[in-house]
Amino acid sequence: MKRDLKTVLADLKTGRGSQVLLIFGDDLQVAESCRAILDQLVPEDQRSFNYERFDGRAATWEQIEASLRTPPFFPGKKLLWVDSAPYFYAREQKGQLGQKALELWREGKREEAAKLLVDLLVLESWTQERWDALDDGSVKPFLDLLGAAGGEEQADAEALLAFCKSHPLDLAKRKGAEAHRLAALLDEGLPPWDVLLLTTVDVDRRTRLFKRLEELGAVLYVGLERDRSGKITRESLLEFVAQRLRETGKTLEPPAREMLLSRAGDDLRGFQQELEKLLLFVGERSTIGAGDVELVFVDRAEGWIFDLTRALGDRDAPAALAQLARLTAQGEHPLKILSTVAAEARRLLSARQLLAGELAKVWRRGMSYSQFQQIVAQQRLALPGRNPYGDYMCLQRAQHFSLSELRSFMESLADADLRLKSSGSQPRIVLEKIFVKLCVGGLGRTRGRKRVGP
Repeated sequence: MKRDLKTVLADLKTGRGSQVLLIFGDDLQVAESCRAILDQLVPEDQRSFNYERFDGRAATWEQIEASLRTPPFFPGKKLLWVDSAPYFYAREQKGQLGQKALELWREGKREEAAKLLVDLLVLESWTQERWDALDDGSVKPFLDLLGAAGGEEQADAEALLAFCKSHPLDLAKRKGAEAHRLAALLDEGLPPWDVLLLTTVDVDRRTRLFKRLEELGAVLYVGLERDRSGKITRESLLEFVAQRLRETGKTLEPPAREMLLSRAGDDLRGFQQELEKLLLFVGERSTIGAGDVELVFVDRAEGWIFDLTRALGDRDAPAALAQLARLTAQGEHPLKILSTVAAEARRLLSARQLLAGELAKVWRRGMSYSQFQQIVAQQRLALPGRNPYGDYMCLQRAQHFSLSELRSFMESLADADLRLKSSGSQPRIVLEKIFVKLCVGGLGRTRGRKRVGP
């Protein structure tokens, strides 16, 4: 039976429903739901005795069960919250857990990534000895475990490994939590004073324990609707924003709303933090404009990457420099910006080589995407990217450059990288020079003149 938080709170108030509740979904909404349940069950002045919280990855089941068997000091309910409960993973889920651990690492959530890695190691039956023996020369099994295929993923995986090696992991202790007796406790029944709250990053709905809790009506999913790629849908995000605006009596101008949505990432908590910062910035004003969002709201979706590469590919120096000013103002690291420019330059160079080679006789300026698809199928071309439409757009941008320009620019990028890593250069000036070089070129051409020859 599908439940919502309002129903759960009503059942807790009247004493109906299951004494065990599993909550999972977006971490922000999980945390807010748990706080609402705590407020419902345990008055603030009784929480030192009638409320206990455990880290499910560190606590043994014996500790949790002992607390469940101990009556509360004050009359009323006793709430036990087992956070990061590790009881709902299956081996088939290892790829998903590995990618989630890397995602948490990239978001700067180091402790959370390390804890999820421990779950994955235990799930794959890694022993303490095997973990302790892991070093730089035997890292491949670890990379395979996380599904790190190379490039940035491998770099993230190796950084996570180095972090975990500097923080002792006790897999033997975590093994005890794996042999939990939660299912048996459900059969026996909890003491009448208890409410057991379980929260977790993710679940495998195929596990017997999850299905059992679902049958009992003890599962609550809280989260915004997401598409197949994991991105929060536009409709769900609009409703989330509208709810926060109703609470504060603010309104968003249409351009500001679109800019806000374009800067939303996959992390709802981070999005909320930026939204709260925006609301504080506008103060007593009732209307939020695009200029407010531009100044305050950090682009968590990294949509700036597309804006920047589009400006550079179009050789639009003013737009590219404006993007640079915004990025440096919001604290983007200069080496990250340079890395983005270098990746775009490599794509442009590959595309320009195709235009000068295999596509020289068939490519036409103004060619439609459908025509391009037909040519690719007929010529059986090996395109550099994974997205055919992305390759098509990259070829369009590559028309603006010559091979010699792009090769020269690659050399300039190496020089800029060296300058940024030295102590004597000003990052903003180094980046401005590299932007101008790509957009204007060494011959002082102005924007709009196209190059099609080598």
